Amino acid sequence: MKLIVLGLSLGSSWGNGHATTFRALLRAFAARGHEVLFLEREVPWYAGAHRDLVDPDFCRLEYYQTLADLDAWREAIAEADAVVVGSYVPDGVEIGQFVQGTAKGVKAFYDIDTPVTLAKLARGEFDYLTPALIPGYDVYLSFTGGPTLTRIERELGSPAARALYCSVDTDAYRPLDVSKRWDLTYLGTYSPDRQPTLEKLLLEPARHCPEKRFAVAGPQYPDDIDWPANVERIEHLPPAEHPGFYSASRMTLNVTRADMIAAGWSPSVRLFEAAACGTPILSDRWDGIESLFVPGDEILLADTTEHAITALHRDSQAIGTAARRRLFEGHDAAHRAAELEAHLEEARARSPRTRHDRNAPMMNSDAKSLILVAGGAGFIGSHLCAALLDRGEQVVCLDNLQTSNLDNLRDLEGRAGFEFVRGDIVDQLPATILDRTHRFKQIYNCACAASPPQYQVDPEHTMLTNVVGTDRLLRLAAEAGARFLLTSTSEVYGDPEMHPQREEYRGWVSCTGPRACYDEGKRAAEALTYDFCRTGRAEVRVARIFNTYGPHMQFDDGRVVSNLIVQALAGKPLTLYGDGSQTRSFCYVSDLVRGLMLLMNSDITGMEPINLGNPHEITVGELATQVAGFVDEAVAIEYHPLPVDDPRRRKPDISRAHALLGWEPRVSLAEGLARTCAWFAQAMDTRLTQPRPLEAAAE
Repeated sequence: MKLIVLGLSLGSSWGNGHATTFRALLRAFAARGHEVLFLEREVPWYAGAHRDLVDPDFCRLEYYQTLADLDAWREAIAEADAVVVGSYVPDGVEIGQFVQGTAKGVKAFYDIDTPVTLAKLARGEFDYLTPALIPGYDVYLSFTGGPTLTRIERELGSPAARALYCSVDTDAYRPLDVSKRWDLTYLGTYSPDRQPTLEKLLLEPARHCPEKRFAVAGPQYPDDIDWPANVERIEHLPPAEHPGFYSASRMTLNVTRADMIAAGWSPSVRLFEAAACGTPILSDRWDGIESLFVPGDEILLADTTEHAITALHRDSQAIGTAARRRLFEGHDAAHRAAELEAHLEEARARSPRTRHDRNAPMMNSDAKSLILVAGGAGFIGSHLCAALLDRGEQVVCLDNLQTSNLDNLRDLEGRAGFEFVRGDIVDQLPATILDRTHRFKQIYNCACAASPPQYQVDPEHTMLTNVVGTDRLLRLAAEAGARFLLTSTSEVYGDPEMHPQREEYRGWVSCTGPRACYDEGKRAAEALTYDFCRTGRAEVRVARIFNTYGPHMQFDDGRVVSNLIVQALAGKPLTLYGDGSQTRSFCYVSDLVRGLMLLMNSDITGMEPINLGNPHEITVGELATQVAGFVDEAVAIEYHPLPVDDPRRRKPDISRAHALLGWEPRVSLAEGLARTCAWFAQAMDTRLTQPRPLEAAAE
């Protein structure tokens, strides 16, 4: 995604929290593979010595002097996938009008102080936003969540208001090994509406506890404040010194502006920064705080001076540790970047897109029930999407395109009832999925790289896809009341001692080898799935898929069928591992997809896995001979050592599938190989005649 942000400041964090939030958010957003351009108005108070970020390594930072200077960026703004205008931007109204009249992609407004903005609009103060501009932004991103979002939509006409809380860079904000100087601290610029709470929860406790040490850091405090002798004043604390300040605090205070308390669901960036440093937080109370941190376990709340004094006398380090853990579970910059991506994708999905925009979600507005296919752009998933569409279903294809390809969906673009959504189930489900939870009737989980070279490239992501991703989809199914099908694998049997493999066989799997991320990940995914079924939370099905082949396999995925066919068509020696005597059973993809759909719609209990595969067993050497027969020229064979933990034999017992589903393969190996070789030959010809590789379609 190409993103352009017009914000208050990125280059200077002096006196504002916009820069620190944008830095954390955009660094994490760029780490997800996106390209970011930040356009900042050149102003004296953020220039010179106040500019503490000159050349960011995560985005391009450019300055403009006047509104007229933005014309130089007109073409970039027009062609960007998304353009975000921030609150408090100088001449923000004119800039918003310019962006809404120029940008062809998603247009978003990011409000870093939503309650203040809404109060300004109510008073007729249109410094950087007007009511007329709000409907023209595809999405209103807000530091404030909760009921305020509904108000923005219903009263101000926003097409979509979404919470995007402040971000913290956990590389910069982390616990430091420093001595504890203070028992309770506060970091924040003076504000008249915050001062009474500061008096109640810090200054009064300081007067009552002269043996304790306190500190207040921040500018603009009036000279007439009566500071107790044990309260240290720090006039200015640059952001680089914030982690040291928090780490030297046994506890820190969070004080919320009055308008933010009234709105609720309005966490300040200081809340997350302190949590990132593992510093226990004492906070005032407001609606929605419990949705961020658990009171008593991850944060302490105080309404009175006595509450604050009690907190000061308890050992609260476990509170800070728990808050830091919660931060990494859902509130660090990586999560915020994933949320931003989901909100922009959701907005893009609502907008009309041209057919040639290959990356755009393809929407159908029909309110019929939906079927979700996670991993739907992959080899098996794309065939499953096509088969479901042929049956008249409304299909949502969700894929992160990490090991799959949008070209697999080329023939599905524009078909009635089909929609593509880009997202990674490890991070979170995109908002465009969650917003329609109630419409899903079936969920197929096909999301995971399935060939050893692919899933071993990033074993951690492979494991998380199987465990975290499956958990997210199961929770979606539970909330939707949808039936869930997990595509598991014959790899759960490992290097089997039982032959052929029956579903009750518990396997012979290495939990420490290079294949463990996939094998053990799938075993864990099965356990999660059965637990959801056992506890009555979801109706489930589990398919254990054996070797499958057919069109849409990738050229370089490392699977034996695609390897041999590509090598044979290219006139290269065929690669065999070991002596070629290891056996496999190969099922053509159309048979496999038919089995998945039968299983999904069957009336079985759900607690019994089903093998799906072709019981016709041949050696890999015999497979090579058959593949060689599809090319005219003789081909040589090269032998290489067997990979670690490579199974010696693999053959499914499909008695259960036959008895419960009436399923068995129909396509012979000879027929399936002929179809697959023909597809690869055509795809290779296409590659030779087109300058860009197929993978470029996902860029």
